[in-house]
Amino acid sequence: MQKTLLGKWVLILLLIFLSFSILTYAKFVLLPLTLAGLLAMLFMPISGWFERKGISRALASLFCVLLFIAILAVVIYFFIWQINAITQDVSAIQSNVMNKIHQLEMFLYKSFGITPSSQEQIIKGKTPGGLGNIISSFMGSLIFFITNFIIMLVYLFMLLYSRRHLKIFILKLVPDNQKAKTESIISASSKATQHYLFGFGLLVTLLWILYSISFSIIGVKNPVFFASLCGLLEVIPFVGSLTGITFTVLMVISQGGSGAMILTVLIVYVIIQFTQFYIIQPSLLGGEVDINPLIAIVVLIIGEMVWGLGGMVIAIPLTGIAKIVFDNVEELRPYGYLLGRHTSSKQNVLFKSRRWLRGKTIKKYREND
Repeated sequence: MQKTLLGKWVLILLLIFLSFSILTYAKFVLLPLTLAGLLAMLFMPISGWFERKGISRALASLFCVLLFIAILAVVIYFFIWQINAITQDVSAIQSNVMNKIHQLEMFLYKSFGITPSSQEQIIKGKTPGGLGNIISSFMGSLIFFITNFIIMLVYLFMLLYSRRHLKIFILKLVPDNQKAKTESIISASSKATQHYLFGFGLLVTLLWILYSISFSIIGVKNPVFFASLCGLLEVIPFVGSLTGITFTVLMVISQGGSGAMILTVLIVYVIIQFTQFYIIQPSLLGGEVDINPLIAIVVLIIGEMVWGLGGMVIAIPLTGIAKIVFDNVEELRPYGYLLGRHTSSKQNVLFKSRRWLRGKTIKKYREND
């Protein structure tokens, strides 16, 4: 029996190793295909709406691809417009940065005895390559991104166009007595995934509004740009939000912001993150795809190891989809529970606060009565 158990675990470990190897070596095929699959789930209701209006599926799929390109173009144009507004103050930013660098050099000299000339030599010694290597690397990355983006658009069109063919293929894989259950699982998973992706888009928009209002009240220059950056980077949970607020703080420093302003920005960030985590996100995304924070961190690390930045972007949505499927399959429900978040933490914060407020209200009513 021990040999049988040992052989089972050896097979499981071998399967995990082979899966990671395939995902790593097939990155250039699977990453754009997975991104296109997520977008296809998001645009399926729109494609269905076009088809109900009498438009052919091919043309409806093409309209969805063009709509995605238009949305992306608006986002890119918005950020370019905001960056141009920031560059108008480039001389003041450069002066503030040089002043801060000088203060840092003097601090290092007084505290550790490192002269400014020695600091410059250390920085030069650790700067990899020259300007030509940087430009060459950037152009290579840009060409790679454009190529994969075009491939992803082709995948998106083909997945929208042939979605019924793929559904029939999945149904042909299961026995006849399981077809109804499988079709129900596909339908439920698809709807829940669409709700998750649409809710996540609303979450990013709402965070952009909250950050914009907060940064404007604080007095941060170009608040809409930094608010949009903080909201957009939420596609990478934990890491993205920290990156956005770090960049915002650095720009506030470079623009000559005071210490009180920096502290206020950090306080606003903590308050908005708390509100997002306990109130906004459960309301918009729903409990069915509420991922355990420990699992979220693990899948983010695995996603980065396997597929880099793109893997971090799709790690949480894929985990959410896996949880939806697990919750709808009787044999896999324990794994769905493992991926989900335990509800007691939210109940301790939300339900206890509601109970406390309700108790205060009843007590005050009785006193007045």
